[in-house]
Amino acid sequence: MKLYPNVTYIFIIWLATVLLIAYFGFSTLPHSGKFDNNVWASLSNWDGGHYLGIAESGYSEKFQYAFFPLYPLTIKILNQITQNYLLSAILVSVGSIFLGLHLLYKLVAVDFDKKIAEKTVITLLFFPASFFLLTAYSEGLFFFLAVATFYLLRQNKLFWATIAAALASATRLVGLAVVAGLLIEVITIRGFNRKNWYLVLAPLGFIIYCIFLYKQTGDPFYFITAENYWQRTLATPGVSFWETLKNISGREIDLAFAIFGVGFAIRSFRFLPPSLAIYSLLSVGIPLFTPTLSSMPRFLLPVFPIFILVAFIKNRFVGLFFQVVSIMLLAIFTALFITGYWVS
Repeated sequence: MKLYPNVTYIFIIWLATVLLIAYFGFSTLPHSGKFDNNVWASLSNWDGGHYLGIAESGYSEKFQYAFFPLYPLTIKILNQITQNYLLSAILVSVGSIFLGLHLLYKLVAVDFDKKIAEKTVITLLFFPASFFLLTAYSEGLFFFLAVATFYLLRQNKLFWATIAAALASATRLVGLAVVAGLLIEVITIRGFNRKNWYLVLAPLGFIIYCIFLYKQTGDPFYFITAENYWQRTLATPGVSFWETLKNISGREIDLAFAIFGVGFAIRSFRFLPPSLAIYSLLSVGIPLFTPTLSSMPRFLLPVFPIFILVAFIKNRFVGLFFQVVSIMLLAIFTALFITGYWVS
């Protein structure tokens, strides 16, 4: 796999920036008191602790079935070498985002040009929730698999694109958005035939997890029930916007990010290939089937087509404004997360 020096330099600058913000935030700001007073351990705050627990002991609590298995499985495998679950989790996340960024650059450069590709990488890395890519969360691994799917599709390596999509569907529920984008574009443009029969394997990761859940709980979709632990239940799309508007105090950020995501997902159908547009719309839409907009900044992070569209912005003032606001929010979100406060 070819690595691009400009992407590597941007990655290093972002990595150093986020780590410095995290260190100074941890050292100077008051802590929530909910987690250990250890900056290294703080990289697994909130959901990260569940991923590490699953990697170490399996699904010990039923509410943990909300977390899909591929990320904790990769942690468990790498732990055989590192003998440290948190280190393994961080290595998986950092390695995934590093490789994923190079694939994203190649993908965008093929469809558009190198300037847009570089701006896309910068926009994504300095998005307010990008610090999650350095934590014990599955966003980094999922991002890599999503980008790999569409890059391999663009390279006409359909079998390997199918494998990447299957792995994405075992990483997060929105992996089904990756599967849908792949299948719809291939079937509408090339058709489904005996030569590409293996497309039926695209949702295999999701199917295997559902079989596992059925054996464990009697309900193949128990991950939906498990979400009740976080007050996430199935709801009519749009209810989350109404509920947020009724209780707007302190939730303006979630609402703003949701509007941003929906707007750009719709706009993607005008400027991007069908596979990326479908992936964007479903990725943004799936979280809206709950009565809350909580975690929307984090949910938007792996939806890389949105950042391609942001890179299209030609007005320098608008582009600069977006980057300045993003960096400011990134600093605030990083500092809050590392000190034990809920961010997204």
